[in-house]
Amino acid sequence: MSAPRRFLVALAGTEDAALAQRVAAVVDSGGSEVELTLLHVAEAGPRELTSYEPMVRRGPWPLPKKAEMERRLAEADDEAGAALLAVWHERFAAALPGAAIAHLVAQGRPEQEIVSAAERLKADALILCPRPRSGPTEPGPRSVGHVARFVLDHSPVPVLFMRRSS
Repeated sequence: MSAPRRFLVALAGTEDAALAQRVAAVVDSGGSEVELTLLHVAEAGPRELTSYEPMVRRGPWPLPKKAEMERRLAEADDEAGAALLAVWHERFAAALPGAAIAHLVAQGRPEQEIVSAAERLKADALILCPRPRSGPTEPGPRSVGHVARFVLDHSPVPVLFMRRSS
């Protein structure tokens, strides 16, 4: 029996609902086992803009400590990521009935976390679903956003780039 094929699926929450079916059509070769790890990265960058300084406001005093506020924000990100992954778990389980599906929620810069997870999990391939772009897409390096561009340039494994179906 051959080793299972491992795929890392990076999800942002803006993917086309038909993604699971499209991925199944590509990775299901019938016979070999498939392992999927669904990854959602909560970007921590915007937190740096949060003010923890006293200001005119209504509400409970004293002002929550920065560490407590950071903990609550991280918990909220983890809960939102877990909910997103639960929905996608159901979709992928229906599309790939025999596949083993795991979840991973990370915090940090999405492009770096995706590349790091692919390396750490020893994935055979990474499935990247870029966010929809507004307006016409020009060919070349600007046809994808900065996260996708970084992942395409730095991924240690092949990248299957799946745009929204038209």
